[in-house]
Amino acid sequence: MKNLLFLFIGVFGFSGVFSQNVERYMEYHDNGRTLILQGEYEKAILYLDTAITIMPYYSTIFQDRGYAKMQLKKYDEAILDFDHVLSKKPYLSEVRLQRGMALYHLNRLNESESDLLEVLNSNPNKSREVIIYLDNIQMEREITAQQNYDAMLQSMRFQVENERIYRARHREEVIWNTVVPLAFWTTVFLTW
Repeated sequence: MKNLLFLFIGVFGFSGVFSQNVERYMEYHDNGRTLILQGEYEKAILYLDTAITIMPYYSTIFQDRGYAKMQLKKYDEAILDFDHVLSKKPYLSEVRLQRGMALYHLNRLNESESDLLEVLNSNPNKSREVIIYLDNIQMEREITAQQNYDAMLQSMRFQVENERIYRARHREEVIWNTVVPLAFWTTVFLTW
Protein backbone atom coordinates (compact mmCIF):
# COMPACT_ATOMS: atom_id res chain seq x y z
CA MET A 1 0.00 0.00 0.00
CA LYS A 2 2.81 2.35 0.93
CA ASN A 3 4.65 1.61 -2.36
CA LEU A 4 1.50 2.21 -4.32
CA LEU A 5 1.06 5.58 -2.62
CA PHE A 6 4.67 6.59 -3.47
CA LEU A 7 4.17 5.44 -7.05
CA PHE A 8 0.98 7.47 -7.35
CA ILE A 9 2.65 10.58 -5.87
CA GLY A 10 5.68 10.13 -8.18
CA VAL A 11 3.58 9.77 -11.33
CA PHE A 12 1.33 12.67 -10.38
CA GLY A 13 4.35 14.86 -9.45
CA PHE A 14 6.13 14.03 -12.72
CA SER A 15 3.06 14.83 -14.80
CA GLY A 16 2.79 18.20 -13.04
CA VAL A 17 6.43 19.00 -13.81
CA PHE A 18 6.05 17.77 -17.39
CA SER A 19 2.97 19.91 -18.00
CA GLN A 20 4.77 22.89 -16.50
CA ASN A 21 7.67 22.32 -18.92
CA VAL A 22 5.24 22.14 -21.83
CA GLU A 23 3.73 25.46 -20.81
CA ARG A 24 7.17 27.04 -20.43
CA TYR A 25 8.30 25.61 -23.79
CA MET A 26 5.17 26.90 -25.51
CA GLU A 27 5.65 30.37 -23.99
CA TYR A 28 9.25 30.63 -25.25
CA HIS A 29 8.41 29.10 -28.62
CA ASP A 30 5.42 31.42 -29.14
CA ASN A 31 7.47 34.45 -28.12
CA GLY A 32 10.23 33.39 -30.51
CA ARG A 33 7.75 33.03 -33.37
CA THR A 34 6.26 36.44 -32.60
CA LEU A 35 9.72 38.00 -32.66
CA ILE A 36 10.41 36.32 -36.02
CA LEU A 37 7.24 37.88 -37.41
CA GLN A 38 8.41 41.25 -36.09
CA GLY A 39 11.80 40.80 -37.74
CA GLU A 40 13.75 40.62 -34.48
CA TYR A 41 15.67 37.50 -35.36
CA GLU A 42 18.48 37.74 -32.78
CA LYS A 43 15.98 37.96 -29.91
CA ALA A 44 13.87 35.24 -31.48
CA ILE A 45 16.86 32.90 -31.55
CA LEU A 46 17.42 33.45 -27.82
CA TYR A 47 13.81 32.52 -27.04
CA LEU A 48 13.94 29.52 -29.36
CA ASP A 49 17.22 28.37 -27.78
CA THR A 50 15.51 28.40 -24.39
CA ALA A 51 12.53 26.49 -25.80
CA ILE A 52 14.92 23.90 -27.24
CA THR A 53 16.64 23.57 -23.88
CA ILE A 54 13.28 22.85 -22.25
CA MET A 55 11.90 20.56 -25.00
CA PRO A 56 14.76 19.43 -27.26
CA TYR A 57 12.69 16.85 -29.12
CA TYR A 58 10.18 19.21 -30.78
CA SER A 59 11.51 19.64 -34.28
CA THR A 60 9.29 22.64 -35.06
CA ILE A 61 11.43 24.80 -32.78
CA PHE A 62 14.53 23.85 -34.77
CA GLN A 63 12.74 24.74 -37.99
CA ASP A 64 11.81 28.18 -36.64
CA ARG A 65 15.31 28.78 -35.31
CA GLY A 66 16.78 27.71 -38.65
CA TYR A 67 14.54 30.20 -40.43
CA ALA A 68 15.64 33.00 -38.07
CA LYS A 69 19.30 32.10 -38.60
CA MET A 70 18.77 32.08 -42.34
CA GLN A 71 17.38 35.62 -42.16
CA LEU A 72 20.58 36.64 -40.36
CA LYS A 73 22.63 34.99 -43.13
CA LYS A 74 23.96 32.34 -40.72
CA TYR A 75 23.42 29.69 -43.35
CA ASP A 76 25.70 27.01 -41.90
CA GLU A 77 23.90 27.13 -38.57
CA ALA A 78 20.50 27.19 -40.28
CA ILE A 79 21.42 24.09 -42.29
CA LEU A 80 22.30 22.25 -39.06
CA ASP A 81 18.83 23.04 -37.69
CA PHE A 82 17.15 22.00 -40.94
CA ASP A 83 19.18 18.77 -40.99
CA HIS A 84 17.98 18.02 -37.47
CA VAL A 85 14.35 18.54 -38.48
CA LEU A 86 14.71 16.45 -41.63
CA SER A 87 16.35 13.62 -39.69
CA LYS A 88 13.15 13.38 -37.62
CA LYS A 89 10.62 14.36 -40.30
CA PRO A 90 12.06 13.82 -43.79
CA TYR A 91 8.69 14.45 -45.42
CA LEU A 92 8.60 18.17 -44.55
CA SER A 93 9.07 19.80 -47.93
CA GLU A 94 9.02 23.32 -46.46
CA VAL A 95 12.12 22.52 -44.39
CA ARG A 96 13.79 20.90 -47.40
CA LEU A 97 13.03 24.05 -49.40
CA GLN A 98 14.57 26.25 -46.70
CA ARG A 99 17.64 24.03 -46.54
CA GLY A 100 17.94 24.15 -50.33
CA MET A 101 17.80 27.94 -50.21
CA ALA A 102 20.46 28.08 -47.48
CA LEU A 103 22.68 25.70 -49.44
CA TYR A 104 22.28 27.92 -52.50
CA HIS A 105 23.49 30.94 -50.53
CA LEU A 106 26.58 28.96 -49.48
CA ASN A 107 27.20 28.20 -53.17
CA ARG A 108 26.71 24.47 -52.57
CA LEU A 109 24.76 24.27 -55.80
CA ASN A 110 24.60 20.49 -56.28
CA GLU A 111 23.18 19.87 -52.81
CA SER A 112 20.82 22.80 -53.20
CA GLU A 113 19.60 21.54 -56.56
CA SER A 114 19.00 18.08 -55.11
CA ASP A 115 16.84 19.46 -52.28
CA LEU A 116 14.95 21.81 -54.59
CA LEU A 117 14.20 19.09 -57.13
CA GLU A 118 12.90 16.86 -54.35
CA VAL A 119 10.62 19.68 -53.19
CA LEU A 120 9.45 20.27 -56.74
CA ASN A 121 8.57 16.59 -57.14
CA SER A 122 6.87 16.22 -53.77
CA ASN A 123 5.11 19.57 -53.40
CA PRO A 124 4.02 21.29 -56.63
CA ASN A 125 2.52 24.14 -54.58
CA LYS A 126 6.05 25.39 -53.88
CA SER A 127 7.06 25.20 -57.53
CA ARG A 128 7.30 28.98 -58.05
CA GLU A 129 9.98 29.46 -55.40
CA VAL A 130 11.78 26.29 -56.40
CA ILE A 131 11.86 27.25 -60.08
CA ILE A 132 13.28 30.67 -59.22
CA TYR A 133 16.12 29.06 -57.26
CA LEU A 134 16.71 26.37 -59.88
CA ASP A 135 16.94 29.09 -62.55
CA ASN A 136 19.42 30.94 -60.35
CA ILE A 137 21.48 27.77 -59.97
CA GLN A 138 21.54 27.36 -63.74
CA MET A 139 22.65 30.99 -64.17
CA GLU A 140 25.36 30.53 -61.53
CA ARG A 141 26.64 27.49 -63.39
CA GLU A 142 26.67 29.39 -66.67
CA ILE A 143 28.54 32.27 -65.04
CA THR A 144 31.03 29.83 -63.53
CA ALA A 145 31.50 28.13 -66.89
CA GLN A 146 32.09 31.51 -68.54
CA GLN A 147 34.57 32.48 -65.83
CA ASN A 148 36.39 29.17 -66.27
CA TYR A 149 36.48 29.72 -70.03
CA ASP A 150 37.79 33.28 -69.54
CA ALA A 151 40.42 32.00 -67.11
CA MET A 152 41.47 29.33 -69.61
CA LEU A 153 41.77 31.97 -72.37
CA GLN A 154 43.76 34.23 -70.06
CA SER A 155 46.05 31.32 -69.23
CA MET A 156 46.55 30.58 -72.92
CA ARG A 157 47.30 34.25 -73.63
CA PHE A 158 49.78 34.23 -70.79
CA GLN A 159 51.51 31.15 -72.21
CA VAL A 160 51.67 32.67 -75.71
CA GLU A 161 53.07 35.90 -74.30
CA ASN A 162 55.67 33.96 -72.29
CA GLU A 163 56.71 32.06 -75.42
CA ARG A 164 56.98 35.33 -77.37
CA ILE A 165 59.14 36.86 -74.64
CA TYR A 166 61.28 33.71 -74.54
CA ARG A 167 61.82 33.83 -78.32
CA ALA A 168 62.65 37.56 -78.16
CA ARG A 169 65.21 36.96 -75.42
CA HIS A 170 66.67 34.08 -77.38
CA ARG A 171 67.03 36.28 -80.48
CA GLU A 172 68.66 38.94 -78.34
CA GLU A 173 71.08 36.38 -76.93
CA VAL A 174 71.94 35.18 -80.42
CA ILE A 175 72.60 38.75 -81.53
CA TRP A 176 74.76 39.60 -78.54
CA ASN A 177 76.58 36.30 -78.40
CA THR A 178 77.06 35.68 -82.14
CA VAL A 179 76.45 38.65 -84.39
CA VAL A 180 78.11 41.34 -82.27
CA PRO A 181 81.33 39.38 -81.70
CA LEU A 182 81.38 38.41 -85.38
CA ALA A 183 80.96 42.04 -86.41
CA PHE A 184 83.65 43.11 -83.97
CA TRP A 185 86.18 40.56 -85.18
CA THR A 186 85.31 41.21 -88.79
CA THR A 187 85.96 44.91 -88.25
CA VAL A 188 89.24 44.16 -86.48
CA PHE A 189 90.30 41.80 -89.23
CA LEU A 190 89.40 44.16 -92.06
CA THR A 191 91.08 47.15 -90.45
CA TRP A 192 94.30 45.33 -89.85
